[in-house]
Amino acid sequence: MEFFKNHYEKIVLGLMLLVMASGAVWLVVEAGSVQDRLKDYRGLTVDGNGKPPTTQDMETMKSLLNRATQPSQTDFASVHRVFNPMAWYVDTNGNLIAGTKVGVSQLAVHSITPQRLLLELVSMGGTPDRPFVSISVTKEFAPTVPLQAKTRKTFFVNATNTAAIATSANPNTLDLQRKLVLLVREAAGTPENPELKCELHEPGKDGLKFNLTKAQGHVSVVEYIANIQYLVETNFAWPKARKDTPMTFAGDTNIVVEVTASNVVMKAVSNDKLTTLPLGPPQPALVPGKK
Repeated sequence: MEFFKNHYEKIVLGLMLLVMASGAVWLVVEAGSVQDRLKDYRGLTVDGNGKPPTTQDMETMKSLLNRATQPSQTDFASVHRVFNPMAWYVDTNGNLIAGTKVGVSQLAVHSITPQRLLLELVSMGGTPDRPFVSISVTKEFAPTVPLQAKTRKTFFVNATNTAAIATSANPNTLDLQRKLVLLVREAAGTPENPELKCELHEPGKDGLKFNLTKAQGHVSVVEYIANIQYLVETNFAWPKARKDTPMTFAGDTNIVVEVTASNVVMKAVSNDKLTTLPLGPPQPALVPGKK
C-alpha cells in the first residue's frame, strides 16, 4: 500500500497513456473501414465509374402514409350489426333468411302478357236512315273464360253518339267493368264491302280512332297481366296478376298499381311505398314446404 501511495500519480498517468494509445490504434483501424465504405460513393461522384448506391424501397412507406391520410370508413348506417341489427326470418322449411332477403324486392316477374280487344267486321245492314253493323268482339282481358269468348254485337252508325257513360243500357258498351265504349261514326263503301270509321273510348285514356273493314280488323291492347312469383319464405305465385291485384307475403300486403310491357309497379299497404319490378327471365319454382 505504501508503494501505491507514493507512486499513484505515475500509475494513473500510465493508465491514461495506455487508453490514449488504444484510441489511436482504434482510429487507424476505423479510418480504413470508413474509407472502404466511402469507396463506392467516391467512385460514383468523382470518376463516375462506381456502382450507384442501393435504391431504397419507398412503396411500403407511401402505402402507410396514404392509409394514415385516408383512413378507411366504417359504415354505421346500413350493414353495421351492432348499431343496426338485422332481422332474421324462418321459412316453411326451417331455413334462416336474412331480413334484407325478404319482402317485395324479392318478387320475380317471369312474364308479362298483353290482354287485347279484337274487333272483326262481319256485316252491314239496316236502312239508309238507320244503318247498323255487326261486329265480332273478343275480350282477352275479361276476368273469366266465358267472357273472353268471341261474341257478335250490333252497333248503329251515328256521328253524334257520345261515350260519356258506359251502362248496360248503352248499346255501344263493350265492357262494363272497364267502361269500354265503341262508337261507329261513319260507314263508307258498299254494303258488301263497307269501311267504318270507329272510335274506342276508355275512362282516363284518349279516344282511339281507327278504320274497320272485313279485310282489316282491329286489335287494341287494353291491359297487361304478369306472372309473378315469391320464392323466398314459401312458393307464392300469381300467374295472372293485373292492376289492383293484392298480394300478401312477408307480413305485409302489396297491391299491383300498374302493369306495363316491361315492368310491374307495386304499392305497400303498410306505408304506401312504391316498388318497380322489371321483367326478368323465368325461373324454376321451388317446392313449397309443409306447414
